[in-house]
Parts: sequence; C-alpha cells; structure tokens
Amino acid sequence: MLDLIAKYKRFIKSFHVSLYEQEGEMLRFKVELTFTNNSKLFIKEYVFENKERKYAYHWSDTYGNLICRWDNANHWPDISTSPHHKHTGSNVFESIETSVGDVLNRISEKLENKPKG
Repeated sequence: MLDLIAKYKRFIKSFHVSLYEQEGEMLRFKVELTFTNNSKLFIKEYVFENKERKYAYHWSDTYGNLICRWDNANHWPDISTSPHHKHTGSNVFESIETSVGDVLNRISEKLENKPKG
C-alpha cells in the first residue's frame, strides 16, 4: 500500500490507515486517502486464506457525494465483468479496475485532466 501512496504522492494530500490486520495469508485493511482536490477514497479490502478477495473502493467529492464506487459484491450477475463492477450515480457498469492500483491509476488520470481553477 505504501508503494502505491508513494507512486501517486503527487495527487495524495494525506492518508489514514484505520485497520491493518494480517495473520498468515489473511489480510484486512481499511485506508482513507485525501487527494489534493480534497476528494477522498475509502479503501476496504479483505484477503482470505483461500486467496479470495473482497473489496470496495469508494471515491467521494469534498461534500461526501459519490463519484465512483468499485466493488466485487456478487449482486450484479448480468454485468460482463461480474462480480467486478462500478457505481456512478445510480448506474452500475462493467469494471476492469479490480485493485487499489487500478483505481488510483484511474483517479490520477481524472485529477490530472481536471481543469484548474
């Protein structure tokens, strides 16, 4: 995680790790990133002994409004990338972003292309 924060430090104002637990192959962590535009990414990820992952990456604006949420809860079976999907507004879409690195890459692209002012 720290390597990703270093890689995208140009866009990250601060971060807070609220949970980090590792026992053998099992891992649980929750992190909150604040970007330079004051939007936030809430990261929640669990890796189980069998290597199965559960994740949710929730990106919100400075007012707490959803920009995008990526997760792999298996409740949209008709989406071609199921269980991986993303929410924007009230819509659900296919998602190829399935890791923190993928999401930070997408967010950094959006922040970089954001008009200044």
